[in-house]
Amino acid sequence: MARRPGSGMRWLLFSVYGRLSRKTYALTMLFWTAVLSIPVSAAVQAEPDSGAMAMAGFGFIFSFLLAAWSIAVTSIKRLHDAGLPGILVGVLVIPAASFFMLLIIMLWPSVKGPNKHGPGPDQPGY
Repeated sequence: MARRPGSGMRWLLFSVYGRLSRKTYALTMLFWTAVLSIPVSAAVQAEPDSGAMAMAGFGFIFSFLLAAWSIAVTSIKRLHDAGLPGILVGVLVIPAASFFMLLIIMLWPSVKGPNKHGPGPDQPGY
């Protein structure tokens, strides 16, 4: 059976095309929270001014860059699913507004049926 376009992990985490359900978006946020906690935990357990502390810092920077891109593109897909413009993802970089924007992205209902970004995430394939 052929996979539907936009159904792999690479698409989920790193592509801006398509739509994403609320559940998948929330699970993606939990995934990145867990990934970012690994280097933070390593840094907390490392001795100050040690090589382990430096490696934890590099690990955090690398993980953060991947997570930042992935969170931006998954947020764009979620906004597409809600029928909102993807440019609203820029609000996530405003410290006071980012929390409320995340709540809006997670709680705003999906547009029923297909829209210009494709079929709904819970609909059969293309």
